[in-house]
Amino acid sequence: MTAIFRTPFFIFLTLVLSNAFQSLLYSEVHPYVNLGRNVFDSLKTQDFKKFFNQSVFSLTETEFRTFLLNIRNQDIRNHLTDLHKLPFPEDANTTQKKWDIVFAHNWRKEWRHLNRNTNGMVKSESFMPLLHGAEKYSFQWQTVELLKVEVLLPLTWQNGRFELKRDLDLSEFEQDPRTIFVDRRVQYRIKPDKSTYSKALMIGTITEDSESLIKANILGNGSGQGDIILNFPFARDAPLYYFCPDQKGVGGEIIIKDFMDYDKPNQRHDLLLTMAFGNPVKYFQIQLKDVLIVGEDALFFGRPEWIGEVNLPSGILY
Repeated sequence: MTAIFRTPFFIFLTLVLSNAFQSLLYSEVHPYVNLGRNVFDSLKTQDFKKFFNQSVFSLTETEFRTFLLNIRNQDIRNHLTDLHKLPFPEDANTTQKKWDIVFAHNWRKEWRHLNRNTNGMVKSESFMPLLHGAEKYSFQWQTVELLKVEVLLPLTWQNGRFELKRDLDLSEFEQDPRTIFVDRRVQYRIKPDKSTYSKALMIGTITEDSESLIKANILGNGSGQGDIILNFPFARDAPLYYFCPDQKGVGGEIIIKDFMDYDKPNQRHDLLLTMAFGNPVKYFQIQLKDVLIVGEDALFFGRPEWIGEVNLPSGILY
């Protein structure tokens, strides 16, 4: 008699759901990557409307009001609070109460300032300069390839410690101001400047312990030369730590979050779009400035910059 072995239904269902979850997990696209791709496509097809829709100028008044009211970014709130000239009442004794007053008095002013940028201004000052930059290299956009969309994290040495570009979380959450938040499923490029010369940045699982240095999902970790590339496929419950093996107290925590996890500051980031074109192939970059998450999407708030021709950056294969 031939035995027929059947997988119990609940085990079969678990396997199906697990495979479906894994497929969904790896098919997710970070909003930053979507933004970079959309901007690239708008240039490739010379579609200004699509380009415009990736910018802060595409927001309606209601969308802008909601975004600004709920912005989880202490640096942005502090900037607008500093511009507020009216005295605060005595009972405005918390940063949140002060923000409520600042927002109520100033959000329309910020909206009017934003709304003064007409479509024509955005096209002439942001869209066309990128196309003109490409024209100098005789770009044939149909054959240009987008290789990578990355978050740029400049690294400097200031006041005796490492400084990575970041915005602070709201003060009521009491985060260590040295903490760096990164998302999974998007590549980060830590770019040291000359001030960090002879000071190697390391990332490990234990603070200030070079033996805990990790190389999985990190390129150039601890080398002391060139860029450091981070690209984590999963969030982590435990933080990582950035530090210098030769000096104490110069780093902080790195917390890796899911990009759909909103329990973190909404930081301004610059994105690098790296492209390939020509025969022999050459490499070019565009920088999208002050990118923020708005709802479930990412929009650029600053004026994009045509960087031009570059060497193929480390961590990008072609």
